[in-house]
Amino acid sequence: MSTSGSRIHIAIAFDENYLTPVYTLLASVFDNNTQDTVVIHAIVTGLTAEQREEVQQYTVAHNSTVCYYDIEESFAQDFVLPPTLWWTASIYYRLMFPMVLPAAVDKFLYLDTDIIVLGRLRALLATDMQGLPVAAVRDFVDARPELGIHAPNSYFNSGVLLIDRAEWVRQEVTEKVIDFIRNNAEKLMYPDQDALNAVLAHNWLKLDSRFNRMYKEIPKDQPRKQLREFLRDTVILHYTTQHKPWAMLGENRLRDLYFGYLERIPRKYRRRYDDFEWNRHKVRKMIEIRLGELALNCPAVFTQWLKR
Repeated sequence: MSTSGSRIHIAIAFDENYLTPVYTLLASVFDNNTQDTVVIHAIVTGLTAEQREEVQQYTVAHNSTVCYYDIEESFAQDFVLPPTLWWTASIYYRLMFPMVLPAAVDKFLYLDTDIIVLGRLRALLATDMQGLPVAAVRDFVDARPELGIHAPNSYFNSGVLLIDRAEWVRQEVTEKVIDFIRNNAEKLMYPDQDALNAVLAHNWLKLDSRFNRMYKEIPKDQPRKQLREFLRDTVILHYTTQHKPWAMLGENRLRDLYFGYLERIPRKYRRRYDDFEWNRHKVRKMIEIRLGELALNCPAVFTQWLKR
């Protein structure tokens, strides 16, 4: 397999906790890249044989395929993992893709599972890597001197990585990142991302932010219609921070895009919220969030509703 012709290679890594977001990501990829044959490379743990087969059938139905790669389930279990609502050891699986993918795959795109694709990926895959192992979008971090990053806009987000597989392997990036994780646990706020940035400092290509739009970029005071301009050139939308679409109290105003693709996945996996509960405080807060968005998006409708 190679990246020539109309075939594009995408790598994803997840465990059984992320099947619904994975299906939603795949739905968005297939819907916006119908001109290309998509090859999904997946490192997964915790899935049953039936679940793996269901994912395979879903990709085949979209003229694509998925290739599974097995790693030891104990991999990364001893790596640092700060407590959050969404991180599991699977965040480290991305480090293994350059080591397990066929040598014929010279370039591939790694995507986190809290992402939806809104445009064609062909232009991104065609990026000239300029001899660098990774291309990525800068994250909203001014400096991390403890990681050797002193200049602003020099820290990247690891949720979208365009990887030159041969150059990554030649530079032994996987080995160096794992070594950094094991010897610098106290420095890691965003574990795998911090370690990748430390090892690849000044050794990565900066991509335009349209290839990895994040939560902090979403305008907070614009009505929904004006957000269309923000989305016009967005290729990849990344639901960073705790404001995931599947979080009951998530405040991401673009969650509806995720829910749109959610409706296209197998019915048994269409779970809107992972943390929903009939708790009056949480329900009240959820209603407050939604009403605030309604007031911003449709002020006339909201005003008439209040007058009733």
